[in-house]
Amino acid sequence: MKYMGSKNRIAKEILPIILKDRKANQYYVEPFCGGLGTFDKVTGLRIANDKNKYLIAMWKGLQENRPRPHEISKELYSKARIEFNNGTNIEFDDFMIGWIGFMGSFNGRFFDGGYSGKTETRNYIDEQIRNTEKQVQLLQGAEFYSFNYDKLVYPDNSIIYCDIPYKNTKQYSTSKDFNHSKFWQWCRDMTMKGHTVFISEYNAPNDFKCIWSKEVTNSMHTTNTSKPTERLFLYCA
Repeated sequence: MKYMGSKNRIAKEILPIILKDRKANQYYVEPFCGGLGTFDKVTGLRIANDKNKYLIAMWKGLQENRPRPHEISKELYSKARIEFNNGTNIEFDDFMIGWIGFMGSFNGRFFDGGYSGKTETRNYIDEQIRNTEKQVQLLQGAEFYSFNYDKLVYPDNSIIYCDIPYKNTKQYSTSKDFNHSKFWQWCRDMTMKGHTVFISEYNAPNDFKCIWSKEVTNSMHTTNTSKPTERLFLYCA
């Protein structure tokens, strides 16, 4: 699934590091699961969480193979966007708002990039749907929740991978109030409780060690590309 900040392209490089010392029956948890670009490549006991309730409703509905439209017109998209903006469920439930919003929005930006649609050569919505549905078979047995990251219940000694809203970058509406200082302290506290916490970001406080880095092309606009350095951090107590 196309999703802003997806780690799908680097998952094969960072997951062996994250899972290197994973023990039998040890939970793997993503409190900022997003488009599941890394999560769908992990097996065993798994928990996916995201603050966006529509995103989690969508993933749970797909896991249950709920009926959904495979053609999303601009009219249907506009109706769902009104429900989202008003916080209502008059015509659509959370699953359907999530499905229409993430499948029908430009670059998967969930009503924040305009209607995706199609051109003479490409059907962007069809591509998004096909790519997303390929992930469904990989989600069986996974647990899904929608809480703020610090309210989620973590099984003892979990491996936690946090793909947080990056500081000083464009965010979704649900992450614009993200408190980075509070998050880094939470990572310290969780490590002290016995969890292993990995974090993706461009930069981190000095007491976090960068254990992997790579320059990656990042393009959220067809005419504007950049090559920031992705980094994976681990707290050094």
